[in-house]
Amino acid sequence: MEERSKLRYLSMLEVERDTISDVSEKRKFFVTFTYPYMNGRLHLGHLFSISKADFFSYYKELQGYNVLFPFSFHCTGMPISASAKKLAEELSGEKVDLSVKKIIEDLGFDDVKPFTDPVHWVRTFPGLCERSLKRFHGNIDWRRSFITTDINKYYDSFIKWQFNRLNELGHLSFGKRHSIFCPVDKQPCLDHDRRKGENVKPVGVVLCKLRFSEGILLARIKQGCVPSKAVVGSRCDFIGFEYCNEKYFAEKDVFENVDAQASGICVRESVKGDFFGGRRFSGFGKEVVCDAIEKDVPCVVKGTQDKKDPSLAEYIKNEIELISKVESTETQLAETKDLLKFYEPEEEVISRSGGKCIVALTDQWYINYCDPEWKKKVKRCIENLVCTDDTRAILEDGLEWIGKWGFSRSFGLGTRIPWDSEYLIDSLSDSTIYMAMYTFKHFLYRDLEGKDELFPSNRLSDDVWNYIFLNRSITEDLAPYEEILSNCRESFNYFYPIDLRVGGKDLLKNHLIFFLFNHVALFEEKHWPKRMFTNGHLMLNSEKMSKSSGNYMTVDESLDKFGVSSTRMCLAVCGDGNEDANFVESNANAFVLKLYSYVKMIEELCTGRSLNPCILDLMKGYGEMGFADRFLMQTISMNVAHATRAHEDMTYRDVVKYGFYEMVHAKEMYHILGGTNNEILFLLCKAMTQLLYPIIPSLARYLIETYFYSNFSLPVPFLSDTAEIDGVSYLKNTLKRLVAQKRRKKRCEVVEILVGVEYSEWKRKCMSIIDQIACECKVLNINVSEEMKTGESQFVPKIIDAVREVLKEFGIPEKKGILFSMDYLNHPENYSVKFNEYEVLKAHKYYIENNTGLEVIVCVSPRADPGTPLFEFK
Repeated sequence: MEERSKLRYLSMLEVERDTISDVSEKRKFFVTFTYPYMNGRLHLGHLFSISKADFFSYYKELQGYNVLFPFSFHCTGMPISASAKKLAEELSGEKVDLSVKKIIEDLGFDDVKPFTDPVHWVRTFPGLCERSLKRFHGNIDWRRSFITTDINKYYDSFIKWQFNRLNELGHLSFGKRHSIFCPVDKQPCLDHDRRKGENVKPVGVVLCKLRFSEGILLARIKQGCVPSKAVVGSRCDFIGFEYCNEKYFAEKDVFENVDAQASGICVRESVKGDFFGGRRFSGFGKEVVCDAIEKDVPCVVKGTQDKKDPSLAEYIKNEIELISKVESTETQLAETKDLLKFYEPEEEVISRSGGKCIVALTDQWYINYCDPEWKKKVKRCIENLVCTDDTRAILEDGLEWIGKWGFSRSFGLGTRIPWDSEYLIDSLSDSTIYMAMYTFKHFLYRDLEGKDELFPSNRLSDDVWNYIFLNRSITEDLAPYEEILSNCRESFNYFYPIDLRVGGKDLLKNHLIFFLFNHVALFEEKHWPKRMFTNGHLMLNSEKMSKSSGNYMTVDESLDKFGVSSTRMCLAVCGDGNEDANFVESNANAFVLKLYSYVKMIEELCTGRSLNPCILDLMKGYGEMGFADRFLMQTISMNVAHATRAHEDMTYRDVVKYGFYEMVHAKEMYHILGGTNNEILFLLCKAMTQLLYPIIPSLARYLIETYFYSNFSLPVPFLSDTAEIDGVSYLKNTLKRLVAQKRRKKRCEVVEILVGVEYSEWKRKCMSIIDQIACECKVLNINVSEEMKTGESQFVPKIIDAVREVLKEFGIPEKKGILFSMDYLNHPENYSVKFNEYEVLKAHKYYIENNTGLEVIVCVSPRADPGTPLFEFK
């Protein structure tokens, strides 16, 4: 109950706002996210990726940019149509492998019948998703949102222009191709259309022809095997069919693939595997006996390397290698006298319609991503793209792998190919440059579907898009609308290119590489994308998110349970980069309490006090400040630097670390050190709120408006001095070492801490030698540390020889002396103390006394080294 009351309190404080981004004199920053597919509500996995774009958009706003972060909804493709069709079948009483009815009911809908119409999905889920993201307080300009498919006449016209343009540029072609194919949908099944088998490709399989009295049995054969025996499952189904004037028998699964890859096939009969048991066959001129066994095994030829006839084994090997390189024609399979090749999926593929997919030779329109000149331009784009090394490597690998992409489909929602209306354009091909429409959509129509028109949809044509994107002259029929179209062109040229594109890492080898290909083909280089950020999948409580297992959470469920700010903080610490991230509910719950404490800390500090210190005024008095005040000032500045760097790198776990946790720890330490300056504490709270604004904008707005009264912008580091930070670290480390040594003492009441003022004479001499040689290396631009790693340094032996002379002079063991010298050579900064150790320990000995129960006496001793005090227990 306490958590719920604190959550309600935080929710009452959060200040929402509408985001509107228009052309202005300010610098622009254009952020986009890969729009989600509209076959359900948004879940936490969507929100995790969206949060990366949202956090960065607020960060750039803090930097003074005119930020545009739009959002839309993808409806193209077959999953919606397939689900609507399956639901209709389910409601009519047909058996289904996956209940669409239950899925829709679980989404909160009692009446499922309207969902038998695909258009109902398109008109339901975008609105629900928009409401969820508004609750999330995203920095989104909703005026620019739209849906895809021909339901939206504007988007439909825009995509037709894109493909007409690609065709004009010679990037499209037509032909046949072996494709993963769904027999239920009767069309190719792409990765996004699969329930199982993502990234599975067609693979060529060589079959051996085993002749017998009834015809030819097709069996799998291993390379280098001389046939001696065939094995079939007695209960397996086989199909007898005629092809090219021969009668064949093949397993049912093999036949379904073969039948989809050649013409002129005529089915004659169905038999079980035991039909072939005990029969004698001939393969490669050798007699082969067939065993029918009581197992569901594929029909396969077994044998060994025939040492008596090595020439036959070599012949079979060569024949298999030869046929493996031969492609089928549009009507016939590749074959020789003894072998036949067909294609099948390399692993099982199940479509979203529930169909078990095969490989079919299909008519296809292609985008020629294999074009080497086009690839060169994309490679240049990737080289200039700001992204992580991991993301760049995946993009470059995808660039090497990608070939022709079949984009024509016959089932689903979408835009029809303008010159071949029998086919639809697939969902991965109509989603590559839609970000350009964000820049001006609100000038053309007001709603998601294009029903509330500003520019008449009956005037849409390629001329409209040519005017906006290619700077072509206005045509006579468009002249009455020149002002609208001129605004569109101006807005496009102002906001483009995309400054940041965010998406999941699973999209790098399809959607995101297509996004780059189409941008370099259709736009000038100045409009190519500038930065890309990708993230891994999101787990929930350390387990994969799954509806079937119940380990699943929608956006609305998270916001109801943890509130906006706590959900956003938890998303920020889930993970960064392409590794899988983890949303832990206990962390989200904990953030409710932590944010409540954070707000109360600011309320307590500011209520009844007139605080609004100027950093310049504080800095004027910096030299007169005490140890605690200087420590806190330095810590604020250092954390601002670290958190700002983390914002820039999009490593939000570090933003929370430095902008929240380290600030809270610094405040606690400040009080322990006896600090009481409320103006510096105010500066800390303000800096925290500024740094956390991109993560928790609506809560930060309340704090800004209520307590900080200033033009809000990104804080900047204001100190390079770290002496007091080093002093506090020294104090903590001294306590840690003392406690460890105290455990080994039976009884003690007093500890003398012996502080060193300077190093012993032998160490000073060694350090001087090393400094002198390091200075010579610096003049010669030689990195000694790097040379030491390679083992080829000419200066290290010189250092060791000189050090040995010193060690011999003072009688110091060689191993001890050289270890010290090498450590100093590699880490000289560890041997420089910028503060007065004696004064720090003497002034704060109460800190050690309170944590150890010992009386502390601090004194200077020549026995101790600077930075490493000695302890004497009494």
